[in-house]
Amino acid sequence: MKLKKIFPFITIILLSALLSLLISHITIRYIEQKQIATIELLLDNVIYKPKQHIEHLDNLQANNDEENERILDLIDRKHPEIMGISYIKDGKYYYGNNGSISNTIPNYIKDVINKNLPVKFFTDPYNKNNLIYIFKYNNGYYIINFYSKLLNDFSHNAITNYQVKDNNDKSSTSLYSSLTNNIKHLHLVITSGLTLNKFISLLFSSFIISLLCIYTISFLLTSFFDSKRILNRKMKKAVINNEFVPFYQSIYSAKQQKFIAAEVLCRWHSNGRIIPPSEFISDLEKTNDIKEVTFTLIKKSFDTIKKSNINKDFMLSFNFTVTMLLDEIFMHKIISFIKENPLIKNRIIIELTESENNFIYLNEINEIMHQLKKESVLLSIDDVGTGYSNLITIQELPFDIMKIDRCFISDKFAVSKSNMLETLAILGDSLNLMIVAEGIETISELEKINSLNIDLCQGFYYSTPCNSIEFINRTVNEPHLYK
Repeated sequence: MKLKKIFPFITIILLSALLSLLISHITIRYIEQKQIATIELLLDNVIYKPKQHIEHLDNLQANNDEENERILDLIDRKHPEIMGISYIKDGKYYYGNNGSISNTIPNYIKDVINKNLPVKFFTDPYNKNNLIYIFKYNNGYYIINFYSKLLNDFSHNAITNYQVKDNNDKSSTSLYSSLTNNIKHLHLVITSGLTLNKFISLLFSSFIISLLCIYTISFLLTSFFDSKRILNRKMKKAVINNEFVPFYQSIYSAKQQKFIAAEVLCRWHSNGRIIPPSEFISDLEKTNDIKEVTFTLIKKSFDTIKKSNINKDFMLSFNFTVTMLLDEIFMHKIISFIKENPLIKNRIIIELTESENNFIYLNEINEIMHQLKKESVLLSIDDVGTGYSNLITIQELPFDIMKIDRCFISDKFAVSKSNMLETLAILGDSLNLMIVAEGIETISELEKINSLNIDLCQGFYYSTPCNSIEFINRTVNEPHLYK
């Protein structure tokens, strides 16, 4: 029992860990790519463009320091991001460096020259706020200086750090989960990554977020499926306790001016409350319990008819799914019950409803329907024109009644403005079927079906679903209420 409780928790932890790694990886890579692109753009502005200007100038005069100083000053002014440009040759400043050529070259610059390095990028050892880029061109070296703060401010973010090194720098990086980009035209390498502390913090934050997400999803899914299981257990208990009761919605004949039949509907009477079918019927139909409930409704309803003074030709209609119809054991039980109660013959209607396309089993359905007809059972097809009830189904199977869905009648539905209602009425007549118009609620809807000579009506205009007592009172004591 403890293992069953621990296992889901371990699963959530593992899924959270995997998700946190994925989130961290995606986050880091996105920020790193953006940071490297930003740094590359800045370095192009402060190094590559000035370098291009220098390399494309043909008028730098070897013996004209004043003119060369002026040219470098113009390049400096074109690129306000840089602090200055200097030129070194033969171990001294020729121009730049505030116009002086007598200043001694620092040892860290001499070291670059002595090693004959093509490029060197580093922080000024005497001024941490200054970044130095030295590159060799022709017989000398050019130095471009700019503030390190410019690079830090331009590429800063709260998560990743960066390092910019030249190709000659072989020192290892201390950044984790790093991404490196080689800027070949500058001979520089940009590395973006995280320090150990930030790396651990990001993983931990991602894990907490992932844990909350996984737990929330798990809770919602568990709650949903648990609610389904709870509902199924309650329904099983309700079947045992006979809590499913019949409600009746009468069918009125305009020609006879009386109720001639009623559709028996399932209601759940639980703790003094009538639970509507919208809360349970679709789930009940997915279980085997629907068969027991339907059989109980048949027995209770005909027992009610038997004890009342309702006309002996009054009919009751019961909803069957095709799945129920294809169950040989269940249908044998129904047929046996009809045989044992001959007064039911010619008074029971089996109304086929279908939410799945089980009408494809036409041969099997046809066989059981003919067995039912031998026992004087009337067969009705529900919601003609919608769902899976198609023209082939109606023609191939021995139906006696067709019920036209409310959507073809009510002005609330766009299809009612077409000629589909008239077409369905003609179809029913051509197949010699009794036609029941469903969902009649207004006088205008009643007039519409009367104009098509449709006799049988079912809906709130005539009868709302009611319990046995109200049903008997309405049927026996008020048979001519709608003259």
